[in-house]
Amino acid sequence: MKLTPRIAPHIRSSVSNKTVMGDAVISLAAVYVIAWFYYGLRAVALGALSAGVCWSADILCTLWRGRAVNRVDFSPVVTGMIIPLLLPASVDYAVVVTAGIFAICVVKQAFGGLGSNVFNPAAGGLAFVIVCWSGKLFAYPGPFAPLALTGTATERLLGSTAATLKMGGVPPYDVTSMVLGLVPGPMGTTNILVIAACMLYLCVRGTVRLQQPLIFLATAAAWAAVFPRVPADPLYSVFYELTGTPLLFAAVFLFTDPVTTPRRAGAKAIYAFVSALLVMLFQWYGGYEMTIPFALLMGNALVPALDSAVERYITAKRRAKYGRRQQKSDLAAERAEIDAVQ
Repeated sequence: MKLTPRIAPHIRSSVSNKTVMGDAVISLAAVYVIAWFYYGLRAVALGALSAGVCWSADILCTLWRGRAVNRVDFSPVVTGMIIPLLLPASVDYAVVVTAGIFAICVVKQAFGGLGSNVFNPAAGGLAFVIVCWSGKLFAYPGPFAPLALTGTATERLLGSTAATLKMGGVPPYDVTSMVLGLVPGPMGTTNILVIAACMLYLCVRGTVRLQQPLIFLATAAAWAAVFPRVPADPLYSVFYELTGTPLLFAAVFLFTDPVTTPRRAGAKAIYAFVSALLVMLFQWYGGYEMTIPFALLMGNALVPALDSAVERYITAKRRAKYGRRQQKSDLAAERAEIDAVQ
């Protein structure tokens, strides 16, 4: 008999890595269509380059470790597609390549590869390049800017809504512009309608549980209402936080990663709540306008503790329930014995 080791808990499910990552690729492709519409072929080229670099790095690292290559593993492609979407469309190609190599070789493969990495690879790669190139990553071209396909983009760059909120200002954009993504920002996070449609698609497919992004977004919205960065109107503060920062994109594509999130439903809910608090704290007091990758990495570090705590709670509850059943059974047996004697 051949025994194959697996990471606990051993839960049977029709959802596999192939279906989860395949659905993610389809959803991210829809986001790239909008990025191409707003920024031209450079956006698509950045995504293709990043996906190719991550896929190649994953194969090379797997072979170097003496392991067989999983031909249906789309996770490095997903990582590669996510990274450019959180960066300006004008970003240098070298930045995307560096982020992809760091994400796969250091954050993923160094911990054992698929299913064994503790931290989200895309978040790790983004955090690395933000620290290295922070001066170049927070200036964005406006939608429909004519970006050159090759070389360094030289178009006029603007500050994002997140930067305006960071400085205590009020974003000068109306509701329609914010929802449709007609504002400067990371090339894949500004069109709220498309990202919301992707979330619904992933939830219908069963690859994402709706409770996790909803708890995450509700917690962030509550924080923004209680501690508004637009003091004149807390509702506008909530609106701009949810639409003008990468919160929605992160809730759909980053904080729902099946490898680096808890396994139990209760732990997932706690994780979503705690992660949202970390994101808002980082956005309020962090040194960069986009601190979601750093908050995500910190949240990933808490996942083993959350899984362990919830597992202990479930085990204790199950044992208590079994104990009550056993006690009732013993009492029934005693009564039957007394009745027989009488």
